[in-house]
Amino acid sequence: MKIYIAPMAGITDYSFRKITEKFHPDFLFTEMVNAHLLENDDETTKTELLKVDNTNITGTQIFGSDKQELINGFLKLESLGFKKINLNMGCPQPKIIKTGAGSALLENYKFIENLFEELTSKIKKTTQLSIKIRTGYKDFNNPELYLQLANKFNLDFICVHGRTQQQIYGGKADWEIVKKLSNLDRNINFFGNGDLFEAHDIVKKIKNCNLDGIMLSRGVIGNPWLIPQVREVLQTGKISTIPSFEEIKNTLLEHLELIHENKGEIKASLEINKFIRPYFKDYQTNFQKEKYTKIITEKNLSSKIQKIKKL
Repeated sequence: MKIYIAPMAGITDYSFRKITEKFHPDFLFTEMVNAHLLENDDETTKTELLKVDNTNITGTQIFGSDKQELINGFLKLESLGFKKINLNMGCPQPKIIKTGAGSALLENYKFIENLFEELTSKIKKTTQLSIKIRTGYKDFNNPELYLQLANKFNLDFICVHGRTQQQIYGGKADWEIVKKLSNLDRNINFFGNGDLFEAHDIVKKIKNCNLDGIMLSRGVIGNPWLIPQVREVLQTGKISTIPSFEEIKNTLLEHLELIHENKGEIKASLEINKFIRPYFKDYQTNFQKEKYTKIITEKNLSSKIQKIKKL
């Protein structure tokens, strides 16, 4: 069972991935890349989003709705050395789907078919293409169609998130749909995604699925220990990798220092805030919550670091 780290906007940047790499996922993805910005040589896209040390363990994901921009984007990402490139057909956010990208692509099967027909004639055979989808969007509720498309073009894998676009991240991911799709005939890898937060629950969800792997997303934010924990439960049924408070604190401080090195003091002080509560989610008594709030509102990086060390 492979464990991949899903692309997450504003989360899976270089610093996050350097921390996560230490827990040995099978593969990681950068934040999703805007095809239009890539086409126009956007500096942030090139220097921050696509900053990668090793493309053998790190791939990227592209989103857009213009066929030529997407094709050019795939080819540019390939030229940058990426060996695994995923097409985002799952993002549920209104600002993305209103442009016709993300989950909105699900309605446009012919567009996707034409896109991959052209792509597969231009991309190197060694470059692996894949798609990540949701189970529905508006009147579209036939994810099996895209499993067939993935088979037709011999894609690297299809990843299915068991939610419709309308659910955003609400409700529950439907693992019955994932199970049904994963057990259909196919000649490609199949990954499941959605509500993968706790190792025992994850193994229970995937028990009757015919999966080649899972994609961890929100569950691994502030909890990279989930990666070895899933492997442990799969192998022994028990969890032995339980981080201490000091280990969590030191990992957060290392994460903060990586952001500082890569993006500077101001961004480090701001961007670490989204990770503080997830890292300490098991230690949030009322007293501790007050301490975390003071750390989050602290703008000076040195003072923020000292407050974290005193936890």
